[in-house]
Amino acid sequence: MPWLAPQDPQGGILPGRAYRCDTPLLRAHAGTQPDLYLCWNAIPAGTAALDLVVHLHGFSRAGGAMALSEKVEASGLDLAGRTRPTLALVPRGNWIARNWYDFPALSDGGLDRLADHALAVFREGMAVDRLILTAHSGGGMPAVDAIAGAARRPDELHVFDGFYGRNPAEGDPFDGIEILDRWLAERLAQEPGRAGALRVLYIEAETGPFSRKVGELIGRRLAAAPPTRLPALRRRYRVERAPVQHARGARRCSGELLARADCEFDWSR
Repeated sequence: MPWLAPQDPQGGILPGRAYRCDTPLLRAHAGTQPDLYLCWNAIPAGTAALDLVVHLHGFSRAGGAMALSEKVEASGLDLAGRTRPTLALVPRGNWIARNWYDFPALSDGGLDRLADHALAVFREGMAVDRLILTAHSGGGMPAVDAIAGAARRPDELHVFDGFYGRNPAEGDPFDGIEILDRWLAERLAQEPGRAGALRVLYIEAETGPFSRKVGELIGRRLAAAPPTRLPALRRRYRVERAPVQHARGARRCSGELLARADCEFDWSR
C-alpha cells in the first residue's frame, strides 16, 4: 500500500526511518518480518528525483531468526553527511541454512524492482537520480549478481570485506569479475560528467584474492584515463586493505563514503 513520509510545513519531507513488512519482491526470501528498512534525510519540497542507497547485508549468527534491525545497526547507513536528497534501504536477505543469507530476489532485474517499489511506497511520483549499492560480508557477491541483471546501473559501489569469490567446488572462484569489469567500463565512460565510485575495503583472510583482482581491473581501466583526471579518479576508484574488524567494516566506513566517495579514512580513530 502507498505510504507517504511525513511532511514539513513547506511541503518537504522530514528526515526519518521506517520498517516495512511483507514486501512483495521479498516474499520468496526466507526469514523474519519486517523485511525492509528505509531511512531518509530532509527532502525539500518540489524534489522530483532523489538518490537511492541499497545495502545488502551479510550472514548472521542468529540464522533464520535474524531480526532485520541487527543488520540495520551493522550497515553504517548514516545520511547525516549527505547534502543530496537521499532514501536508503536495507532489504532482508534470504536465509539459506545455518548463518548463510543471499539475495536471489535482487537478481535478474530485482534491484530495479526494489527501487521502484521503495519509491512507490515512499512518495508517489519520485524518480531515482543516483543509485548507490553497498554491501557487507556475504552481501558482496549478491551485489555483483544484482548489477548483472539491473537496467539501472549503480553510480557507486561500496563493498566492505565482501568479495569472497565463488565456491571453488562449484566453478571458477573469480566468476563475476567480468560483470564488474563491464560495469566499471560503463561507469568510467560517464566520467567526469557523472562522477561515480568503486570503493572496496577488505581484510586479507578471505576476501583478499577477489578484492585484489578488482584492484587489477581498476588499474587497467584507469591506465587509459587522461593523466590530468587520474588523481581524482584514483581517490574514488580503489581497493584498500582495512585495519578494522570484519563486523565493523560497514558500520565504521559507510557514513563517510556516503558523505564523500573520495574520502580518506583516519584509521587511528
